[in-house]
Amino acid sequence: MAFKQKSAVASGHQNPITPGGPELVCSRFGQPLAVVDHAVGTKGVIGILPAGTLPVSLFIRVPAALGAGFKASIGLADAAGDISTASDDGGGAWVTDNDAGVAGGYVHLVPAAFAKLVPKDEDRSIVLKLTGAGTAAGLFALDLVYMNA
Repeated sequence: MAFKQKSAVASGHQNPITPGGPELVCSRFGQPLAVVDHAVGTKGVIGILPAGTLPVSLFIRVPAALGAGFKASIGLADAAGDISTASDDGGGAWVTDNDAGVAGGYVHLVPAAFAKLVPKDEDRSIVLKLTGAGTAAGLFALDLVYMNA
């Protein structure tokens, strides 16, 4: 099942920043969540990893509580729109069953999967997948820090 409202990236309203040299870049991506979205397996594109870049770290931002039971996983998309398990995409989810949305909060993570990623010549979609159902509408946001490979 897809989210009721598409993210700005999935709607074509937001493009990621592409680094021009050796600098680190941070792109902010957000997915509005409606109460009806809180079903295990709901997924959608939340962001883009630009061509030729590798992620360095990420921050999960949830400004308000999404409710008890909320869990989410994040990773690169496969051809079917689910989280890729391909070795050059990190071998699986970057983040699995994160519960920062239960009470709301801000979490900094450096997933082990980042060390396994191989840069590609095309932009790659980042998928948010709900793995635990919450109870409230709100925003799930991701700040992705990346650099040229």
